[in-house]
Amino acid sequence: MALAASFTLVLAGILLWSPVLLISAHQALVLLLVAAALAGWRGGPRPLAITLLAGLPLVLVAASLDSLLREPWPAGSATPLGSAPDLLGSGSVCEFPRAQPGSRRFILIADDESRSRGVPERVLVSWYESSTWPGAMPEPGQRWRLNLRLRPPRALSNPGGFDYERWLFSQHIGATGWVRESAANGRLPGSTPDCPAAGWRAEIARQIAAALKGRDAAPYVLGLAIGAYQALPESEWDKLRRTGTIHLISISGFHIALVAGPAALLGLVLARFLLAAGCRCRPRVLAAWTALLAASLYGALAGFSVPTARSVLAVGLLAVLATCRRRISGAEFLFTVVLGVLLIEPLAPLVPGFWLSFAGVTVLVAAGMALRTGTGAPGSVRLLLVTQAGMTVGLAPLLVLFFGQIPLSGTLANLVAVPAFTLVLLPVTLIGTATVVVAPRAGAAILGMAADCFDVWRWFLDWCASLPMAVWYLPEPPLVAILLAGVGVVSALWPPPWPLRWLSLGMLAGLMAASSGPVPPGGLRVTVLDVGQGLAVLLQTAGHTLLYDTGPAFRNSDAGERVVVPALQALGVRTLDTLLVSHADADHRGGAASVLERYPAHRLLGAGPDHQQWTPCRAGSSWWWDGFTFEILHPAADSRWSDDNARSCVLRVSGAGVSLLFPGDIEAGVERDLVAQAGLSGADLVVAPHHGSRTSSSAEFVAATRPRYVVFATGFQNRWHFPATEVVERWREAGACVLDTGADGALQFEVTPGTSLRLVSRQRAVAPGVWVARPGAAPPCK
Repeated sequence: MALAASFTLVLAGILLWSPVLLISAHQALVLLLVAAALAGWRGGPRPLAITLLAGLPLVLVAASLDSLLREPWPAGSATPLGSAPDLLGSGSVCEFPRAQPGSRRFILIADDESRSRGVPERVLVSWYESSTWPGAMPEPGQRWRLNLRLRPPRALSNPGGFDYERWLFSQHIGATGWVRESAANGRLPGSTPDCPAAGWRAEIARQIAAALKGRDAAPYVLGLAIGAYQALPESEWDKLRRTGTIHLISISGFHIALVAGPAALLGLVLARFLLAAGCRCRPRVLAAWTALLAASLYGALAGFSVPTARSVLAVGLLAVLATCRRRISGAEFLFTVVLGVLLIEPLAPLVPGFWLSFAGVTVLVAAGMALRTGTGAPGSVRLLLVTQAGMTVGLAPLLVLFFGQIPLSGTLANLVAVPAFTLVLLPVTLIGTATVVVAPRAGAAILGMAADCFDVWRWFLDWCASLPMAVWYLPEPPLVAILLAGVGVVSALWPPPWPLRWLSLGMLAGLMAASSGPVPPGGLRVTVLDVGQGLAVLLQTAGHTLLYDTGPAFRNSDAGERVVVPALQALGVRTLDTLLVSHADADHRGGAASVLERYPAHRLLGAGPDHQQWTPCRAGSSWWWDGFTFEILHPAADSRWSDDNARSCVLRVSGAGVSLLFPGDIEAGVERDLVAQAGLSGADLVVAPHHGSRTSSSAEFVAATRPRYVVFATGFQNRWHFPATEVVERWREAGACVLDTGADGALQFEVTPGTSLRLVSRQRAVAPGVWVARPGAAPPCK
């Protein structure tokens, strides 16, 4: 009982205290009262009083933070970053740079002099390869002076996918930017005072890298030894997510416990020797502090990230309790550690790992309690099976919330991986790391053994990830479904007897069924995604789905992988009937390959990648879906236009009394042809041709279409300065509501039976969180 009441209280406190702001204050207060009632019902007046006394201070703190957090974050404020000239900044590099083809990315901690010139304290810097690329790149523990071009901490804003702006906020990043060519760029003498252990970590990393030169498993060994995950390719991260084993490579409580446990045994052995020698000592106290010393050393080696600091804090609490000869319940212990973490890093709840780790510990404790109250002693095999199954079920709501997926292969993968890490991978890696410092050849041999073991483990992960239904993708659920599923998890794991256990099935089933809702018969949903400087539009009828363009290609990925596929998953898209790529420019078809890898479309139209069988767009072709007509207006088979932009596939969708126009990147000449030949007689929605450039959106085209809404698909602070000011004014004077994905994020429109087209949401206006860069004033139309 105490476990559930304390967990509910912790949940309420975190939701109030942290700036996640997923629920309102009065809703969180209701959670607190429910926890108090639950405690009083099963425990009497004393637990009730303790719950209220512990929870009310959190409410008061939250009320204060709520008012403070309403102040605008730099991403949404009027900031000169991006429009100002280059800034010369100097500071420290404390973390390992992330190496990518042609670039390096790292966090620069600006010194006082740079901050006085307007450089934020923490800047995420990208350094792209050029003729002045230095021979040595920044490493942890070094100080550098760099010529920087800075921008506000801003990212793309869409349903689903990784919330990059939230991550920037959680890491206290005040700006992002890149290094500009300058003779002033260079390393400064001396070490950094901001992170004295960083140079030590960098030296160990060099020794490990030299020992494992050319080995594919080297990034895994570096990550497990010193928390240097930056060299791990994105494909490997995806494999870890698909198999639910990402917690094994990210240093956290599991790894700290595996280090602290043997250290505690060593402390007990040492205590026996001291007692035999006539020295006075308390074995448990010595064991606890020996464990804390080992945990702290490993934490320092791993860079004291939030998960690592949290785990070391837990070991420190055990040491203090052993010294003071005090005992507390597991729920009280967990609650104290949560509060300690929040005192150290109030923004910790913004990181998914915070929730997953504490929820994982709670699930393990609950599963252990359920086993102890059952019949017979739980054997090691039964304990492993029950705990892994409990983790799969218990973490499902959070995995859907943060990643939109449940790794169904995770139970099988962890049944093998957890013992492998416990008995082989972690011990061999740490022994090799310690040895390579004092005896490089012997250490290299041991690290080679660790790499061999990782090669076998990676093969096993490949097999698990390739299993049918290895991952269950789910649409983005509403918050109420997540909360109900959380209650269902508590009911499912509650120690027997618990008369309401059967309710858990319905609550968990509600999570699986929750979605943004199907398109009703006779309805249409249009989502213009925020892909930066490019275009991707999803059109959904009651029974069909079409994707118009797939966004741009980036340096090391594309919009299909980073934006379109996560958005389709979040919106509940199961299959893609038609993929239409308007023309061959990279900002329109750059993500096509990634989209087709996840959603093999039934029909391919337009100018897709060369290796696919694409049917060219031809004016006059049309089809009918669920009450709506889809027409290709341009180009004709004998079109006189040869330029890629001018040959863009122009799509018109009409039905239910509305008309929508998607003209690609056509320019004024093609616009005049369409006005003369296609009989454009008004539209409800137009995606502005060529992102609002001066060469498009001619006066004739604007007057002929006269839309209620015009959408500019642009990138924030793009180098072409799209949309052009005179173009925006031309559409506005025609009576259009002007929207811009660069300012508004993804835009969603709907047509329901008996209603006209309406704007349902602007992603930046509805997304929760003070870190979100909000759009300007609401458009003067509905």
